[in-house]
Amino acid sequence: MKYIVTSQGISQIIIMVLLACFTPISPVFAQDHDTDNDGLSNILEEVYHTDPYNPDTDGDGFFDGVEIAHDYSPHQGNGAWMHESDYDDDGLNDWLERWFGSDIGQIDTDGDGYNDFVEVSRGYDPKDIRPIIKYSKKVEVDRTAQRLYYYVDGVKIENWPVSTGNPHSPTPEGEFTITTKIPKKRYSGPGYDLPGVEWNMKFKPLYYIHGAYWHNDFGQRTRSHGCVNMRTADAKKLYSYIDIGVPVSIIGNTPKHAIVGS
Repeated sequence: MKYIVTSQGISQIIIMVLLACFTPISPVFAQDHDTDNDGLSNILEEVYHTDPYNPDTDGDGFFDGVEIAHDYSPHQGNGAWMHESDYDDDGLNDWLERWFGSDIGQIDTDGDGYNDFVEVSRGYDPKDIRPIIKYSKKVEVDRTAQRLYYYVDGVKIENWPVSTGNPHSPTPEGEFTITTKIPKKRYSGPGYDLPGVEWNMKFKPLYYIHGAYWHNDFGQRTRSHGCVNMRTADAKKLYSYIDIGVPVSIIGNTPKHAIVGS
């Protein structure tokens, strides 16, 4: 039997050959596999620094893939959550490392000389050596709980005890911004004179967030004429993290009898 190939048929054959030659074939890499069948691919085992040959890295009876899927740490065991584990001990817990895309096994993911926690706290991308502010920052003061929360990219990074204004001189409620930063300042008025107060961050005329060396009632009761008192070490950290223009939210209710819960 003879086959007659027309010019149109030859054209179709040529097109099919070209498609076969130049159509990319998706490669299959060993890293895509799950060697230990724990539900975590070998690539993700590298990301989480787990053992690709041991389905239960921390030996707590749960497969690594199951722990990761439910936000438990595959390293600590005993039911520790990801946010309770800091595998590389850089100050940024493993849940936050995952959120910001940094390496949970590297203190300084981008190798720029600053650890991941410091970079994130100041709004920088821990994966990018360029000194460009990427993430939004916000301060929230809860008068009811007498706590100050610090957020980066909408995620809570710090949680510190504070003392806000007393019932007769409450810290004002509302939305404000940091307008001034002063390393050291003197506060004085009827019945008080406090020199050398460190790490002052003004959010409203006459109202500051600052360190307080004259008491240790933070998180327990109100103690001020309206400013937000912090432990000096905590105030120093916040001062280093935030810039002029960072928003400040004052929420909650001032405890009626000064003591938290009253």
